[in-house]
Amino acid sequence: MKSLRRFFARLANLATRRAQDDRLREEIEGHIALQTAENLRAGLSPVEARRQAMLKFGGVEAMKQDYRAKRGLPFVENFVQDVRFALRSLRRTPGLTAFVVITLALGIGMTSATFSMVDALIFRPYPVPHPSGVVTLVSTTHDSPFDDFSYREYLDIRDKTKSYDGVIANADMEAVGFSAEPGTTPRIKGGMMVSGNYFHALGVEPRLGRGFREDEDQVPGRNPVVVLGPDFWRHEFASDPSVLGKTILLNGTKFTVIGVAPDTFPGMLTFGYPDLYVPLAMAPVFTTNLQKNFFEDRDDRELSVKARLKPGTTLEQARNELAVLAKNFEREYPNSNRSRGAAVYTQFQARTIEDQNWKFGVVFVILALAVLLVACTNVAGLLLSRARARAREIAVRLALGAGRFRLIRLLLTESIVLATLGGLAGIAIGYGVVEWFHSKQSIVFATELPMAIPFHMDKRVLLACLALSALSALLCGLAPALQSTRVDLVNALKSADVEVPGRKRLWGRNMLVVAQVSMSLMLLTASFLMARGFQRALMEDTGFTKDHLLMTRFDPRLIQYNAAQTQQFYKLLAERMRETPGVQSEALTQNIPLGVDDFDGVAFVPDGFQMPPDRANFNSAIDTIDEGYFETMGIPILRGRAFLASDTADAPRVAIVNEHFAKHYWPAGDAVGKHIRLDRSAGTPVEIVGVAQTIKYQNMESPMDFVYMPMAQHPVARMVLMLRSGGDPLQLVQPVKDVVRSLDPNLPMLQTRPYQDFYLNQAVRGPRIAIDLVGSMGLVGLLLAVAGLYGLVAYNVSRRTREIGIRIALGAASSDVLRLVIGKGLVLVGFGTVIGLAMGFALEQLMNSMLFDSGGVDILAYIVVVPTLLVVTMLAAYVPARRALRIAPTQALRYE
Repeated sequence: MKSLRRFFARLANLATRRAQDDRLREEIEGHIALQTAENLRAGLSPVEARRQAMLKFGGVEAMKQDYRAKRGLPFVENFVQDVRFALRSLRRTPGLTAFVVITLALGIGMTSATFSMVDALIFRPYPVPHPSGVVTLVSTTHDSPFDDFSYREYLDIRDKTKSYDGVIANADMEAVGFSAEPGTTPRIKGGMMVSGNYFHALGVEPRLGRGFREDEDQVPGRNPVVVLGPDFWRHEFASDPSVLGKTILLNGTKFTVIGVAPDTFPGMLTFGYPDLYVPLAMAPVFTTNLQKNFFEDRDDRELSVKARLKPGTTLEQARNELAVLAKNFEREYPNSNRSRGAAVYTQFQARTIEDQNWKFGVVFVILALAVLLVACTNVAGLLLSRARARAREIAVRLALGAGRFRLIRLLLTESIVLATLGGLAGIAIGYGVVEWFHSKQSIVFATELPMAIPFHMDKRVLLACLALSALSALLCGLAPALQSTRVDLVNALKSADVEVPGRKRLWGRNMLVVAQVSMSLMLLTASFLMARGFQRALMEDTGFTKDHLLMTRFDPRLIQYNAAQTQQFYKLLAERMRETPGVQSEALTQNIPLGVDDFDGVAFVPDGFQMPPDRANFNSAIDTIDEGYFETMGIPILRGRAFLASDTADAPRVAIVNEHFAKHYWPAGDAVGKHIRLDRSAGTPVEIVGVAQTIKYQNMESPMDFVYMPMAQHPVARMVLMLRSGGDPLQLVQPVKDVVRSLDPNLPMLQTRPYQDFYLNQAVRGPRIAIDLVGSMGLVGLLLAVAGLYGLVAYNVSRRTREIGIRIALGAASSDVLRLVIGKGLVLVGFGTVIGLAMGFALEQLMNSMLFDSGGVDILAYIVVVPTLLVVTMLAAYVPARRALRIAPTQALRYE
């Protein structure tokens, strides 16, 4: 405690140093005056009396320094002095200072912006108290390490586990029809069903009102209560505190507002921010799976489950307990849980397994760090060159007794000042890049749900910027500082232009140029590879036609349609649209190809297929369609037939599979006429009546198994209407509105737009964001490498001015001088190219494993990138080399 008080007392003394110095000076003068007066009384002359008084008192300046050391913080004072000197020194070279600051700002800014991406996707803690204690519980299968639980499974986990303080569940955020007043057309908002203990277990206290009580989540449909999200409350109710107790309509059902979530809790999703939270007991109003009983069917897995670990409980204990429970499920419910396990994941594990977008973020951070390293090597090279001009200054300081460590600290302070200025400018660039990301939200999220890009320059990212600035200062300043203080005093005092003796005096600069060229080559290669990867994805045939299509989405449950009313609506809609002038064909589908929503899955057992002993079934993606789908989308039926109007709910179950599915399970035979059984070997038989061409179902996905089922036999609530027109598809918007209004004027039409526009957003404009970002990094890296090589060659020209002048005076040809000057630069470029190629190959393998899987080395990328880099760097070396040819011998011989 005494040491701490002493430290703060010394720190406070720094603020009053001038006043204390004045008092010290007055006290010293007082002591000397008293001794002088005593000497005068002893008979000495005034001059001799003061001299004797000064001798008796001792060294005044030494006493002052000793006093300041005891009362202040010498290290801080010296650092402040060094900062002042550094600022004065940098003001004398404004061009160099500006270039260094801009260079570091580009590196730090890009790195901080990409780190904000990775932070949001992986590292940012959940917005709840003590987030490290929150874990994710998942169901696992052979095909998926991250699956949901059913409501019954959730109840068993909640009631039978002892490792947790609370187990919570939530469904996905779904579209909910919201009306503030009865009789108004519902608007789409994002609603989420959560367990009754959701807010309590997470430790979230509502801003207004209360969260759910556990009894409000026990009886299906009994307690229609809702908690509002903070943004929804702000925008829809103008932050009105009297909203508590107000009745609103959700999917046509009255709900009472009981609370408002705090601003600090935007939700537990990475990209989504729910507008409304409702209890799981209200599932009949919101669930979209018309074929399952949410509360009873153990294979209706719609819930994400999280839990808060009890204090003292280890992750391993929680995993073992859940694994035992999963074994019990498999034994007690073999039909729904055979070969199904369970796992407990930390936040980091959950985010990296569930969402694959983080892989792009990691690649971007690697590339941004490469830009930062190029920037640091560039700055280090400039500071090494600057050290030559300061050789006499350093020599004078050393000759006057300055210690080498003290000078290194002085020079490092200059680097710290430069890095700090670069860090501040980098934060501004980082903000700009993040805002650029936010401006692309409409491209990334083609949905009415409340989704947003979660990248922010928050305090975690700002701390990362500070760390990057400190690292930059060390990388940029340490080598120049060490070399600057290693000078020959005699030669340095004779001349301002002196070199460090020895054969290795230029190895530092040479290594920096090699590093710049190699990392720039890696950056350019990555940019080209990413662009090529997306280009290949775009050039692949999607397998269906995209033009002259109008899409619009419907969800009759938004206005409280039941299953029968929903199917009747779609039947009438399809019939009337087929009769509408200008409509060539119509289709209804649950999910459009290349859409933002994931396809549902179906578990099945193929007839005649020998199942492995540890598997109960296989899984495949599935889509629900009507009989006009294949004609409207232009997808050929290769064998068999398409769906017919006679494939009704009472008819035998049928399905159509894609060619990939057929070759997978019946490689030597025809899949038409074969059967699959749903869920298990004794499940419902479904006959395969057709094989469709395999199309591209999702972006960046390899060909996959796919099953189509007729809408009448596999009804779903949300469907997309696709209409093919002979001309502009927008001409069909008004006819669709007229038909829908005649069926039900209160039913909203969602996401009405030409499919071609949707496709361009998802498959072209979205990937272009990544290409632009990586391309910018590659361009910045190339420019910095060019600047570094130019600086090295220019430095060599200035260092060898006398030598070049003598060679020219002795008759050296221009080509000889050019070869002398440019040759070394090209050798360094060659070494950098070789290293850069190795780094490029390694990065390509990383990108193949994480992103594109192009299956090998993209030779074209290197054929384009390597010559481009060589040409640009040769030009960078040629410009100062040409300047060397204009050196006049008479001027060179007088050059110092």
